[in-house]
Order: sequence, then structure tokens, then C-alpha cells
Amino acid sequence: MTTPLSSNQAVLLVARREFVTQVRSRTFLIGLIITLVLFGGFGLLGGFIASQASSHSLGVTPATAPLRPAVEEIARVQDADVEIRELDDATGRTQVAADEIDALLNGSPGGYQLVGRDTVDSALEAIVGTAAQQQALASALAGAGVDPEQLAANAQVGISTLEPADPARGEQLALAIVGTILLFISLSSYGALVATGVVEEKQSRVVELLLATIKPWQLLAGKVLGLGAVGLVQLAILSGIAAAVGTLTGFLTLPGAAAGMFVMVVVWYLLGFFLFASLYAAVGSTVSRQEELNSVVTPMIFLLLIPFVLVLNLLPNDPRNELPTVLSYIPFFSQTIMPARYAMGVASLWEVLLAAVLAAVAIVLVVRVAGRVYKNSILRTGARVSLREALRS
Repeated sequence: MTTPLSSNQAVLLVARREFVTQVRSRTFLIGLIITLVLFGGFGLLGGFIASQASSHSLGVTPATAPLRPAVEEIARVQDADVEIRELDDATGRTQVAADEIDALLNGSPGGYQLVGRDTVDSALEAIVGTAAQQQALASALAGAGVDPEQLAANAQVGISTLEPADPARGEQLALAIVGTILLFISLSSYGALVATGVVEEKQSRVVELLLATIKPWQLLAGKVLGLGAVGLVQLAILSGIAAAVGTLTGFLTLPGAAAGMFVMVVVWYLLGFFLFASLYAAVGSTVSRQEELNSVVTPMIFLLLIPFVLVLNLLPNDPRNELPTVLSYIPFFSQTIMPARYAMGVASLWEVLLAAVLAAVAIVLVVRVAGRVYKNSILRTGARVSLREALRS
């Protein structure tokens, strides 16, 4: 007679089945390639947009040519690239119409005019406008017998900080953003895969055969562990490729920081995945068809999307912003925000540990609730099972 499986054996058997099935599937390889292509494409697109945003071409007529040095100096201060061509008015207008230059500066002091095809870039407009104002101010001061250079020297404002500027801030920001994107992709894709797998087994009635041998919580635990391991493998591959590319291109000069961020991403991936995957499995068990799945998983997508947007929009310019700081301690948000704050040097290790403990407590509570919902819903087909009904069954 066959010896019944122990709980650990049953969980590991299901986990191994999920892991092997996913890793050997063509979908895993295709998904990995698509993710790499998207990363590369977004990187190239971001670089192209940044270069286009800071690069301008300007034509100046003989009457406006004296303004050229001031325009070049302001562009240098603002770290913008402005190509200046000296043209007559007719040629300049022709080149503007043909998109060979962005704008033509004509007129005279007191009546300068920027001519564009259908609009003028606001950054270029600001550079030229500032240059014109400085020229007018210098002329007025010279007419009043005031030395403009001496006045400018007396009006200089020095900048100092209470803490020394971190020369690696740019690299830390890049690590934070890359880590945030990796976490978002891994948690959203493999969390949703758990729900999809639950519905597929329920729809095909395979789950009835499985539950004739093992218990519902063992099936749920094995599925979460197996798919979580698949996501961890993909995360390690993507992180390794990103580190290799960064090292070869010379962008990554802080291997210690990169290694620390990788460890942080792995830890928070595990915390976030167990938190979200349990919920995905629970809500997936309440429906019987794939067509009904999107309506029940959408709220969790927003839970992942909100901290992702906050990190990309608030932390780069204001890493100590109060909203991300508070949310970095709250489960369902901490798995994305806290690693980014740590990478940028604004969160200490004790803060990370506190947030991790709170996330672990949340996992225990969520797993208990999710396990109850899964157990009471997985064998029920037909109409969608409400969460209230699943909890009360």
C-alpha cells in the first residue's frame, strides 16, 4: 500500500510541478526575451528623448548675432546643446519651414522675435529670452555708469549643504529605478500567473483530481512556492544581465551598492510575492472562467501600480518626501518603495527591517484569510463566489 504524502512532501511536489512546467515552457523564454527587449528599448528611447530635449538648433540674423555669446553661455549653464547658425532672414525662414533648424531669431534689441514652424520649444524660448533680458539689463547698467560684471559678482549666491553631496547619487537613483521596475514586473506578472493557473485548474476540473489526494492549503502553498521560485529565477537572470551591461558600459561603478540592491530586491520580492500571490490565488478561486478573472484582479494591479508611480515621480526629485516615506512602512506598498528609498540612501537598515517585519506580519494574516477563501471556493463552479460568502462558508 502506498504511504500517504506528508504535508511537506505534498507542498514540495506541487511546487516542483509548477516550477518545472513554467521553466521548461516556451512562454518563460519568450517572456524573458520580451522583457530584455523592452528594457533595452526603453533605455534607448529614454536616452534619445533626453538628447532631443536638450538639443536645439537656432538661426540668428546679422542684427541678432550680437546675442549669440549670451545664448551660448546660458545654454552651457543649463546643460543644453544649442547649435547656432548665422543666416539672413529669408534663408532662416526657409530652413525653419523645412525643419532644418528649430527657430530663427530676428528683429533688434527691444523687438526680438523667435520664428518657429508651428511652435517654438519652451526650453529654447526660455534660453533666448533670458539672454535678451541679460543684454537689456547690461545695456541699461552701462548707460547708468554701473559695471555689469561687478554687479553680477556682488549678487552671487553660494550654495552649501549640511551633508556632503553624494557623488554617486545618479548611480543610486538608477539602481533604485531599475530595482523598482524589476520588482513591478516580477510581482505583477507572476502574481497574475498564480490567479490564471488557479482558474485554469478549476475550469478544467483538474483541481478536483488534485484535491482528492492533497489538501487545499497544500495545493495553494505549493503553487505559490513554485511560481515564486520561477519569478525569482527570472529576477536573478534580469539582474545579472543588467549588472553585466552596466559594468561593460562603465555606468556601474559601485559593485557593492549594486550587490546590496540585488539582495534588497530579492528579499522584498519574496515578501511582496507571498503577500500578493496569496491574494491572487484567493480571488482567482472565486471565479470559474478566465473571462471573469480581470474584474477581480484589477484592484491588486492598482496596489502594485500606485507605489510604482510614486517611486518614479516623487523620489528622483524629492527622496525624503513624506508620502513615500510613510507608505514605505505599509504592506502592499513597502515592497516597492522601501528598496528604492534604501538604494537612494534615505532609508537606514533599521527602517528596512521594521518594514520587513510589518510585511511579514501582514503575510501571516493575509495567508490565513486567503487560505480560507481558497478552500471554500476552489471546488465551487458556476457563478462567481463573493468574498463574504467564501469567508463564511
